[in-house]
Amino acid sequence: MISTVPVLMFHHVTPEPGLVTIAPNTFESQMAYLAKKNFKTLRANEFLEFIRGKLVLSQPSVFITFDDGYLDNYVYAYPVLKRFGFSATIFGITGWLGEGPVRNFAGNERNVACPNHNACASAIRENRHDQVMLRWSEVEKMLGDGTMELHSHTHSHKRWDKIVADGDVRQTLLREDLEKSRRAIERRLGIQSSHLCWPQGYFDQDYQRVARDVGFRALYTTQKNVVTAGCDPFSIGRMVVRDRADYWFASRIWLYSRPLIGKLYSRIRGF
Repeated sequence: MISTVPVLMFHHVTPEPGLVTIAPNTFESQMAYLAKKNFKTLRANEFLEFIRGKLVLSQPSVFITFDDGYLDNYVYAYPVLKRFGFSATIFGITGWLGEGPVRNFAGNERNVACPNHNACASAIRENRHDQVMLRWSEVEKMLGDGTMELHSHTHSHKRWDKIVADGDVRQTLLREDLEKSRRAIERRLGIQSSHLCWPQGYFDQDYQRVARDVGFRALYTTQKNVVTAGCDPFSIGRMVVRDRADYWFASRIWLYSRPLIGKLYSRIRGF
């Protein structure tokens, strides 16, 4: 019986080097390793059932997540996942997703360019979201063939704790933000999302309470924790995936799959 599931955290998969970015060939090597070792990829609700102790796993499993909802997730990550028969979850910033037809992805004759993280940030500041972020049509396409699903990374990606000093006002704005995100996902995809990933990993007890009140049942952080059945679903840690394959990736998957050794290693060395 499987007692741990590594939760993998990605942002970008693109040839353009930069922060929180994995090269496409590295990403493919990482997925090939998982396939070779017979890992199953869980969907979000399967993962939630596992940590609640309601789903027993007999096959080694991982939960693959992408933060923000960048276009390169569709252009480069999607075709690799589809080829291996894997699934993943995008925590999308719903207010940043665009309209329009699906674009080409890697392997097509004219796939679109996907810039690095700094260029994406500049585009967003200049309200050029559509150049670097997913469109709803692309999310629908990936959801339709079972490769990618979308859950919440808030509607605005604002860090209300840095913007608003008054705690009551901050909680009200957070609630409105989360409700907008859930409504957008339900309206466009017909899904009542129970999964929320915090922007930049920040949360506190008030944030958690608001999220639970809105209807979220699984809250994801940037903490590097080993995730086991029975762990706290309102403080889920993840494994930060680097642009490295082979030994590094294999060793981290091994550590995050072993609760006692992984937790001991984390205390001594950190991940």
